[in-house]
Amino acid sequence: MTDSNSTLFCGWDIGGAHIKLAIADKDATLLDVKQVPCALWKGIEQLELSLDEILASLTGKSFVHFVTMTGELVDAFADREAGVNAIIDCVESRFKQPIHYFAGNGQYLNADMAKRQWTDVASMNWQASASFAAKQIQQGLFVDIGSTTCDIIAINNHQTLSSGNTDYARQRSGELVYTGAIRTPLMQIAEEAPLHGERIPLSAEWFACSADVWLLLNKITAESIQDHSPDGKPWDKTHSTMRLARMLACDIRDASEQQWLNVAMFFAEKQLQRITQACYQVLSRHNDWAPNSPLIGAGFGRFIIEQCAQRLGRPYVDLSSLFNENEEAAAHAPCAALAILAAEELS
Repeated sequence: MTDSNSTLFCGWDIGGAHIKLAIADKDATLLDVKQVPCALWKGIEQLELSLDEILASLTGKSFVHFVTMTGELVDAFADREAGVNAIIDCVESRFKQPIHYFAGNGQYLNADMAKRQWTDVASMNWQASASFAAKQIQQGLFVDIGSTTCDIIAINNHQTLSSGNTDYARQRSGELVYTGAIRTPLMQIAEEAPLHGERIPLSAEWFACSADVWLLLNKITAESIQDHSPDGKPWDKTHSTMRLARMLACDIRDASEQQWLNVAMFFAEKQLQRITQACYQVLSRHNDWAPNSPLIGAGFGRFIIEQCAQRLGRPYVDLSSLFNENEEAAAHAPCAALAILAAEELS
């Protein structure tokens, strides 16, 4: 696609809450990985602003852009096709260099083709990262937990195996679980929680989210969270505990610090159970797999996957080890994988 040794390959992952960008050189070496907030559900102008912010830093080089997306599902759009079209139009209006849309299975489409084949473009980011892992893993379960969702993809003989490509089909098969390490409302994780020896039904409100749980359990830091908290207050242990208490129609003073930590551990356990059960569901299609086939953990919440691997009795491989120990690449796997795959295949 390009003969220039100075051309850089940009992998973009446009989601409903963030934009992720990775840049690789012609040797498929990652030079940069970054994420910026993008509240796309508020309208397409949010994507315009976030893209302008990132593009302002891409100067002085020749770039080729490769785009994948999941943001078409947000309720700012009438349907997913309208979302794909709006995202493509926004990207095309701002990028001045070649743009290619990832359609899975190593296919890259121009804007017109991507609109016509929108079902091949919508929510296909998981295939980029799973395909990257499959090039280096002979057999295993690729699991990517981000801020909002969890992808679970079987790999066998260096090939990805999925029961479907749409979110609808993948949710039915257990390959897509709508739970993440940051944005998941706690009322989606459980219906009740234990306190003072009783099981308390939860408030049906977005008072607290999974980030509050993992922050209290020291698995994530306030600095690593780019999203707003449910109440708009800071990400710290005091405010996270206040939000957690509100889910049980309580105040922070109604229980001890250790009791609130116990509640947080309960929610962590429930989320871990849900992901582990989905892993069992996907693994149930592959009964002849070797017992030492690993779980490959990607995404911001991959610390959860390591715990799943322990429960499944399988080895754990952190995706960062396949990215030359690049932690940011492992946290934002689809854009990093897309940049590397494009550089390897097309430079």
